[in-house]
Amino acid sequence: MGTAVSAARHGCVVVDHRPAALAWAAYHVVVEMRSWRVGWPLFSECRGDDGDSAPAVVFLHGLTASGRSWRRVAASLGDAGLHLHLVDLLGFGRSPWPRVAYTTDDHLAALAAWRTHAGLAGVPIILVGHSLGALLALAAAGRDPTVAGVVLIGLPVYPHRTEARQRLARLSPLNRLTLTARPLGWAACTAMCCMRPLCRLVAPLVFPKLPVEVARDGVLHTWRSLSGTLDHCILDAAVDHLPPPVATPLLLVHGDADDTAPLDLVRTLTARLPWSRLVDIPGAGHDLPLSQPDALAGLIRAFVLDVQAGRWTCAAGGPE
Repeated sequence: MGTAVSAARHGCVVVDHRPAALAWAAYHVVVEMRSWRVGWPLFSECRGDDGDSAPAVVFLHGLTASGRSWRRVAASLGDAGLHLHLVDLLGFGRSPWPRVAYTTDDHLAALAAWRTHAGLAGVPIILVGHSLGALLALAAAGRDPTVAGVVLIGLPVYPHRTEARQRLARLSPLNRLTLTARPLGWAACTAMCCMRPLCRLVAPLVFPKLPVEVARDGVLHTWRSLSGTLDHCILDAAVDHLPPPVATPLLLVHGDADDTAPLDLVRTLTARLPWSRLVDIPGAGHDLPLSQPDALAGLIRAFVLDVQAGRWTCAAGGPE
């Protein structure tokens, strides 16, 4: 107070930055608290028909995305009579960011706990996954008999880690640093965490092609959740290390112009998986939930109906 009075006497304008600093600190306390929420359920949005007879369809997003990336698809499925759950995966979006290794087991355990919290434990569900979410959905189908069917969109499988690193580095500058210069990736991610409110504000300007909320959610993660998930769930998912074939209806959807996840390897994988069918979308890239929501909605709607009616039972894949 004395300093402000003294400065005023000399004709100076004094700006007290303490309220802003306190607000900034309070924001970080609230937001970063999710790093301590061990055991808290994942965040999810529910859309569509919530009746007891409505099939439950659970959507799993890609790396550094959130459940909001499925909103366009959910809007196209609005009158399909489905109960839609748009989940934020562990360590991303509005879900907790615990200090764990972020292995496939960690992600699937978090999903299982969320199903219990959401009243879906033991209830047959359809999993729809994009990129990282597709890998997790495939792993879940191999372990959980209540997964009645799986839609795998832009499944990222590679012959070896070297190619995986090269292709995934094209997704974003942060991915590139994480994969090719890890100390710089850690520094960049840490800086983003320290300036998260500012990064969320400018993200739509940096990524103008993305919906505003999707661009802003792209900074809602930690270095641990980003690097751990990338290492354990994607880089380790070479085509020869994927779960063994399962007797679960599988619909694979891929853009034939996808430069992130090569279509040829997905075709090879489809030949190894019973009860599977591959649909490639001409001219489409890796961001199918955002660029092809209506096409995906139509495929998902038809797939759910076929699974419910027992028509997806032939060994060659697809409806009888």
